[in-house]
Amino acid sequence: MYAEIAIGLASRKTFTYKVPERLEGKARPGQRAIVPFSGRTKTGFIVGFSSGDGPFDYKEIADLPDASPLVPEGLLRLAGWISEYYMAPLGMVLAAAVAPGVEEDRPSRPRKAGGPASDARAEEGRPELVLSAPQEEALSAIAGAGGGFSPFLLHGATGSGKTEVYLRAIRPVVEAGKGAIVLAPEISLTPQLVRRFSARFGDRVAVLHSGLTPSQRRQQWRRIRHGDALVAVGARSAVFAPFMRVGMIVVDEEHDASYKQEEGVRYNARDAAVMRAKIEGCPVILGSATPSLESYHNALAGKYALLELPGRAAGRPMPEVRLIDLSEPVNQTTLQHPVDRLLTEPLIDAARKRLENGEQVLFFLNRRGYSDFIICRDCGEVPKCANCSVPMTFHRRGRELKCHWCGAASPAPSVCPKCGGDRIKYIGGGTEKLQRELVRFFPDFKTSRIDRDSIAPGGGFVKLLDDVASGETKIVVGTQMVSKGHDLPGIGLVGVTLADYSLNQPDFRAAERTFQVLTQVAGRSGRGEIPGEVIIQTYRPEHYSIECASRHDYKSFYDEEIILRKELNLPPFSRLALVAVRGVKQDKAHDGAAGVAEILKNGARGMGVDVMGPAPAPVFRVRGKYRYFIILRSKSHRKLHEVLEAGLRLVESKKAAPACKVDVDVDPRGMM
Repeated sequence: MYAEIAIGLASRKTFTYKVPERLEGKARPGQRAIVPFSGRTKTGFIVGFSSGDGPFDYKEIADLPDASPLVPEGLLRLAGWISEYYMAPLGMVLAAAVAPGVEEDRPSRPRKAGGPASDARAEEGRPELVLSAPQEEALSAIAGAGGGFSPFLLHGATGSGKTEVYLRAIRPVVEAGKGAIVLAPEISLTPQLVRRFSARFGDRVAVLHSGLTPSQRRQQWRRIRHGDALVAVGARSAVFAPFMRVGMIVVDEEHDASYKQEEGVRYNARDAAVMRAKIEGCPVILGSATPSLESYHNALAGKYALLELPGRAAGRPMPEVRLIDLSEPVNQTTLQHPVDRLLTEPLIDAARKRLENGEQVLFFLNRRGYSDFIICRDCGEVPKCANCSVPMTFHRRGRELKCHWCGAASPAPSVCPKCGGDRIKYIGGGTEKLQRELVRFFPDFKTSRIDRDSIAPGGGFVKLLDDVASGETKIVVGTQMVSKGHDLPGIGLVGVTLADYSLNQPDFRAAERTFQVLTQVAGRSGRGEIPGEVIIQTYRPEHYSIECASRHDYKSFYDEEIILRKELNLPPFSRLALVAVRGVKQDKAHDGAAGVAEILKNGARGMGVDVMGPAPAPVFRVRGKYRYFIILRSKSHRKLHEVLEAGLRLVESKKAAPACKVDVDVDPRGMM
């Protein structure tokens, strides 16, 4: 008897080992196996069995540390699909799916205070909502699926009650003793979802995300594995929740780019969730106010059932939106020079009225730091990161220059490091500068900043949100972290200070992301009894992404954007793969990328696959390595994979990119 073992190596191959007689009858797919490998022992996973044919003297499995498989059959099949589709080593996929240090036969420990049950206290006493007619129709459609694989796209306006639909759809699943997986795009959204779900399902809720300590993750993993928890709420890794039987999967904010893992195993948790639902034979609900073009296109094509929640819950109106054109000449009504126009008089006046009325105000700026960069006015020197080809961002706190790509930091100079001049100018502005300006305008109101620089570890984000929810914080300044699904009923006004940042990215999804983030952040306004108001400052008020967002009009945006995508043969009308060639030396990276591109182009002839590049990446150097991108495009994902598989085998055998690292990203979310 021979077993195929997947080991957590960079290689995508599995390795054949003989199952010794003492372990025959005990070895099963999904079990861990301890095996000899290159003079050492390694732990892998049994993924299948083979005849062992071949002129080899196979080594034996040394031990099976678990009494039964750690990975359920459905999850093992999902890992195999992820490995094949995203061209990732199966051993690495399985290692990501299992909490490190877990022992299968150890019972889960009682959950300590501070978990889902205590988080639910904020929800206790909240009456169950009366459903609107569209919510009732959505639930009826989901219930009518009969428990088999049925993908749904729940397109609901911000504040339309999508979470209530999730809760009620999952109730019969839990009552039947099956597992439900609920995904949120980021850790920041998890505490709020945990509270809502724990208020309904109590201790049957488990939490899975990368913010947990290893011991916390093991504890939650065991609770799911042993059936102590039936609802797993978490970020993208929760798609690997080890339920023996999965009855439903929910992907909230399905459009969010955070579902795509950008390092290691580059999988998209949303698409993996759909595939797991197909494998498990259960419904999957993709929910969003601003669906990805791919998902909405699938719904219109009949691949997904489209469920619409057109209005807000309880009949609340959508917020009124006003656009302010920053391209108009500077005059008496503006407070800042055009380069630094973070705040205009109309926005300040609107904020003052709301604050004096006892309401809260949210200011959105998707840039961290104080200034985008600094420049010497004598010689024009702009300090750049030593590891990346980007200017360093100035952070006033600590007077540091920071690289937002690699995290490098250095003291901000008081004189130019090149010419010694002392005429340093600070260009642009981020959330740190905006907060300082707002404190100057509104010194009597507490202002809190929510971005990755301001959040303290160990629950800092939850504390900031609690201060907003309690009304202690009156002014919130934040990046896109505050735009994602948070229910803050006291906010009457949302001010978007510069709406154009994301629109100017060199990425074909720039317009889509701009529409999504503006619609989402606008949706934080008017969610309670207070009528909402949104002011968007922009240099391009006529752009369809901004104009449609101002009207909360997803359909019109989709109709505009889909025409461009079709003309350019971009997703959803094609599949893409990005091959990145990285090297410490620029000439090696260039030559390696040229060699890889030539092999791929030769293999793509007659296959219906376009191979473009190589070209320098938009950010050419990151973490000390020069980067060249090669993009493959095809209407057929099968042909795309064939060209990639064959081409990369040749690259490896011919050593076509010496001294370089070659990475593949299938269905990339960004081109930066």
